[in-house]
Amino acid sequence: ELNGDPRPVHLFDNNNNGEPLTRMRKQINSFPAIAREAFGDNGCIFLSSVLYFELFSCLSIFFVSLGDHLHALFPHVSQSKHMTIVAGILTLPSALLRTPKLLSYLSMVGTFATVAVVLSVVLSALVMFFHADESSSVEREYKAYSSDGLPLALGIVAYCFSGHAIVPSIYSSMKKPQEFERMIDLTYGVVLLSCVLVGASGYYMFGDDVEDQVTLSLEQESEGGVLITGLTWLMIMTAISKFTLTMFPLALGFEEMLTGILP
Repeated sequence: ELNGDPRPVHLFDNNNNGEPLTRMRKQINSFPAIAREAFGDNGCIFLSSVLYFELFSCLSIFFVSLGDHLHALFPHVSQSKHMTIVAGILTLPSALLRTPKLLSYLSMVGTFATVAVVLSVVLSALVMFFHADESSSVEREYKAYSSDGLPLALGIVAYCFSGHAIVPSIYSSMKKPQEFERMIDLTYGVVLLSCVLVGASGYYMFGDDVEDQVTLSLEQESEGGVLITGLTWLMIMTAISKFTLTMFPLALGFEEMLTGILP
């Protein structure tokens, strides 16, 4: 659907005759547009409602994450006030960065920050494992299963894999869209590996007492320090950079809906 033709994308970019092939259908650049093509206006409304609610929920989690980490750095300011300030600041990149290509540069910062956070958490777990005899004598509790944390766990999993809404915009902005499928497979593989490593490391270090954001548990355990402060700032950078990227398809969707209503 995104290609507008069942034939491979490279046939349209590298035609042997030097003339571009004609696509069977128009290219589509959003999930709601795909739903409209397949199921009509009712299908478009249904899918758009689900998709945009998911995006809105992710943005809310970004605000909570920013409020928690900023409060850890500046405890004299409340979490709600931190979230209000951040909401005002984030309107600037959301309004100025209007194309996926521009957003990719901001996303690159978040990617490097995310890699640094994952490596920091995993290395912390390895240090604790190899120095178990010298570490704190606090007894950790490890439960095989707890139904109390199931709703939170499902929400975190959905949050980690919720970036698919931006996929059509990424596809349409790629210089080599023929590499799209390989890029998607690699991306989700890296995300899955990162989630497993961070989840296992956090659970090993803190057991059932681990926070939903493991960096907060690390800060409470270490009681501050330059490295933990740097890690907290990395988490803030990650949330800020990904907020704008997540906001992009949501903003486009609202603009599409309002186009038919406003004069």
